[in-house]
Amino acid sequence: MQPKNFIFSFLAASLLLILNVNGAALETNDLFPVKLKAKWGYIDRAGKLSIAPQFEDAKPFAEGLAQVKIDAKWGYIDRNGKRVIAPQFERNEPFADGFAGVRTERGFGYIDRQGRIVVRPNFANGLGFSDGYAAVQTPSCCGGKWIYLDNRGLMIPDLFFLQAKGFSEGLAAVRDKRWGYIETKGNYVVEPQFEDANRFSHGLASAAYRAGHNQAGKYGFIDKTGKWAIEPAFERAGTFSEGMARIRIGEAWGYINPAGRIVITPQFENADEFSDGRAAVKIDHKWGYIDEAGQVIIDPVFDRVCVFADGLALVRVGTRFKYIDKQGQTVCQFDE
Repeated sequence: MQPKNFIFSFLAASLLLILNVNGAALETNDLFPVKLKAKWGYIDRAGKLSIAPQFEDAKPFAEGLAQVKIDAKWGYIDRNGKRVIAPQFERNEPFADGFAGVRTERGFGYIDRQGRIVVRPNFANGLGFSDGYAAVQTPSCCGGKWIYLDNRGLMIPDLFFLQAKGFSEGLAAVRDKRWGYIETKGNYVVEPQFEDANRFSHGLASAAYRAGHNQAGKYGFIDKTGKWAIEPAFERAGTFSEGMARIRIGEAWGYINPAGRIVITPQFENADEFSDGRAAVKIDHKWGYIDEAGQVIIDPVFDRVCVFADGLALVRVGTRFKYIDKQGQTVCQFDE
């Protein structure tokens, strides 16, 4: 039996991975993974069982396919529950831009929607495709640095980084000694200068200088030329989603708009990105949800929460897991 925290983190990480790969919103979907009687299946938005529990593990759908585990191997099913890519991988990732990362005994590579290998599994690790490119980590024998591949498996030449993030809005954050941004041909658009840098959304990306340099490690938002569009004034800052970005001032989290104006006053112990018109916030050590006006719509009674996707969110109270709708009503619940 899996620990409850592992199950929750597993689904939460899957949702966040799809969000980060595909932008600020998940594809339209009406099937959600659920564990019943020690097996995983899928329910619809009304909580009705749609694909019978039969899998050892299951993840959310992405681009019409979902990752499932059968006999200790991972494969993919379609929305009818049919196995379309046979379970054969040690690990796999959600589809993005028509490709999915997979791990075999040899290493990490990529397949297409027919299950054909398009990038041989010769790498130590990798990120999902976005904007037609994926960052992959070379094996330790080759230095363990990160490079970029296009969707034909061809490398952007002469580019090796200590760390690399996915492309968004045509730019990717990369790090040697400092973080900067490159475009899809590998040229620096924003020279390396930041201690931290995040993906672009709404034409802006949160970034911070190292402590003791100018704004003493505070976060602000840069435009695509590297100029500060919103001056560094925050202890932490996220990525814009649905027109708002979470920021922390002192110990309190709130939200700003792309003009840099505070639209939801910092008041929460923690906060997540907006998705589906809701954002998870932490109040008095419990999680609930607010709407875009900052009003608490779902009371903070949960121990753990996921982002909303297509009208439902996975939450946990004690040992019980629930899918709730945007009004906080329980659609389905199960124990672990």
